[in-house]
Amino acid sequence: MQANISEQPGLYLHIPFCEQKCAYCDFYSLTELSLRDRFVDALCREIQLSKQNSIPGAAFDTIYFGGGTPSLLSAEQISKILETLHSTFTISQQAEITLEANPGTMEQQMYGDFFAAGVNRLSLGVQSFNDDELRFLGRIHDAAQARSALRRARQAGFSNCSLDLIFALPGQTLPSWKKNMEEAFAFTPEHISAYNLIFEPGTPFYNRLQSGQIQGQPEQNEIDFWNMTLDVMDSNGYEAYEVSNFARSAAFYSRHNIKYWLHVPYLGFGPSAHSFHKNRRWSNVRSLHRYLADLEQEKLPVDFEERLDASTLEFEHILLRLRMYAGLHLREFERKFGVSFLEKYKSEINGFLNRNLAETINGYFKLTRKGMLICDEILQDFYRP
Repeated sequence: MQANISEQPGLYLHIPFCEQKCAYCDFYSLTELSLRDRFVDALCREIQLSKQNSIPGAAFDTIYFGGGTPSLLSAEQISKILETLHSTFTISQQAEITLEANPGTMEQQMYGDFFAAGVNRLSLGVQSFNDDELRFLGRIHDAAQARSALRRARQAGFSNCSLDLIFALPGQTLPSWKKNMEEAFAFTPEHISAYNLIFEPGTPFYNRLQSGQIQGQPEQNEIDFWNMTLDVMDSNGYEAYEVSNFARSAAFYSRHNIKYWLHVPYLGFGPSAHSFHKNRRWSNVRSLHRYLADLEQEKLPVDFEERLDASTLEFEHILLRLRMYAGLHLREFERKFGVSFLEKYKSEINGFLNRNLAETINGYFKLTRKGMLICDEILQDFYRP
C-alpha cells in the first residue's frame, strides 16, 4: 500500500485556546476564550499578508489545525479560515485537512459540522481511558466522553481518525497502560500517537516533580512501558513509523507531520507557529496579545528568523530521518550533501553498530529498537558545529 508521504508543502494553523491548561503541556495556549472572534479575523489577515511567502508553483496538500484546542472554534470559524487559505494559496484537491479536538469540547452536532466544513482527518486528544489518569493529567473530559467522541466521529463520516495517548504516568502500571491501548484498538483508529510523559521545564508538572510532590517512573519502568507499547501495537496491526507514531497501514501515516521529519517546506500561522522553506526558518510571537496588535496594524507577527547553514541542515536531516523507523537513505544523503554518510560519520556509526543501536540494511542506516529508546540522547553524537 502506498505510503501517505508527499513532498508538497503544508500549512499549519496554531489555535491558542484551551478551556484550562493541562499541567504537562508546554505548547503555547491561554484561556481567554472571549478573544476567539478577534483571533480568527487576525489569523485570516496573517494568511492574506503571507501570500508573499507562498512557494512558487506548489500546491499545498496538508492543512493542520493544532493548538491549543482547535475544536474550541466553531465550524463557521474553521470554514472562514479554510476559505481564506483557498483564496490565498493553491490547495490540492486531495489535501489532508486535520483538526485536533478535545472530547470535552465536542457537542454531538459538531462532528458533522466540522466534517461538512471540509475537515477530513480528526485527531482526538484522548490521552487515557482511565478516569483517575485523566483527572491526574488535568483533562476536562472523562473516559465516557472519549469513547463517545470516537463513536460520533465515525457516525459523522470521518474515515481517518487519530488519537493521542500518554504512558508512563506517575503510579501507572503496565496492565493499566495495556488496557488503554486495548480500548483504543476497539475503535480501530487509523492512527495512534503514543507519548511517554515528559516533564517539560516551566510546566506545573515539572515544578511538582522538582519539589517532590510527584515522582516520575524509574528508568527501567519507562523501558518496560516502551517495549510493551511496541509489542502491543505491532500485535494489533499498528506499524511504528516514527518514535511516537503508529498507523494501521502506510496509507494512514500523518502526511502533515511527516513533512517536519523530511524537511518538506511548510508555512505556519497563529501565535508561536513556525515556518520552514529551503534554508530559512521563522516563527511568530508567542503572545496572542502581541499577535493581535501586530496584525491589527497590518504587520506580520514574525518574532524570530534564521538562515540555516549547510552543517545545520545536514545535522537536522540526520536527526529527523533517524527518528523515523525507515531511517536515513544513504544515496539520498550523498546526493543532497555531496558526501558519504558512512564515510563522514564512520566512527560514530561503528560505535552504534557495535552497541546494537543501529543497523545498515537495503541502502538505509536506521536505529534499532534499542537505539530508538535513547534516540534523543545518541543522535547528538552527529552534531558537528
